Amino acid sequence: MPISKKVMVTGATGNIGSLLVPALVKSGVSVRALVRDEAKAQPLRDSGAEVVIGDMDRPETLTQAVAGVDSICFITWNGQTAEQQGRNVIAAAVKAGTPHFVKVSAYGPETSRLIKQHDAIDAAVVASGLPYTFIKPTFFMQNVMMAAQTVASDGAIYMPFKDGKVGMVDVRDIAEATHSVLTTGGHHGRAYILTGPASISFHDVARSLSEALGKDVKYFDVPLEAARESMAGMGFPEWIVDGYLELFAGFAVNWGDRTTDAVEQLTGRPARSFAQFSSDFAAVFGGATAVVKTG
Repeated sequence: MPISKKVMVTGATGNIGSLLVPALVKSGVSVRALVRDEAKAQPLRDSGAEVVIGDMDRPETLTQAVAGVDSICFITWNGQTAEQQGRNVIAAAVKAGTPHFVKVSAYGPETSRLIKQHDAIDAAVVASGLPYTFIKPTFFMQNVMMAAQTVASDGAIYMPFKDGKVGMVDVRDIAEATHSVLTTGGHHGRAYILTGPASISFHDVARSLSEALGKDVKYFDVPLEAARESMAGMGFPEWIVDGYLELFAGFAVNWGDRTTDAVEQLTGRPARSFAQFSSDFAAVFGGATAVVKTG
């Protein structure tokens, strides 16, 4: 029997939420997915989740979403309103009772505005008196997909990471670790820093992709301003671009050069390696079609 009988998940259509929601349903948890855009809701309904249309920027839309739930899994974006969204959901949760507040937070250089927002939300959760658990992943392996086009066309990764190492973590492991927190006991008041099994540089990333793709892939360190132009060209808002560049600057000087066993502690198996990520997502980088393993 799941610890959380009814869970409300925010950010349910995102990278983590879209994996977490069907996994929770499959485990027998009653899931209420908060969705801002009705057009994106059908896959969640198809998975067996209840969908509530709401907007974390509009507190008046959150009352129905949090009513009667045992747990709230809070996942937000990296944008400028993330902190206020967190405060809005916390306020709604407090009015609804004392649901377990499981927040997918972040672990990164405090000099980044993205991390500052997460830290502020975390502090607000603690101050609220709600029972809580924090999931704090470091740099996502899936962020490397920003280089997919140049890997496919030029066999090159252009990133402003210098020779810095970071314990990159797979989004699938984040979703599975969060699932464990929501369906097993003993996690109240805990914070779990999630990393992969090894701290790696982008030189290591290039070698792993070379092996998975069967072609030579090289990593080229680039200035932050060049990365800014590239991300802006991909359509990232300026505020988010600045936040990522602040992250990159910290990781470039080995801020994230560490690993933990939190993924294994929560899921019962080792964290996925970057070699496994490279193999599973080879098609994204221009390789042969791969079957992506989500389990």
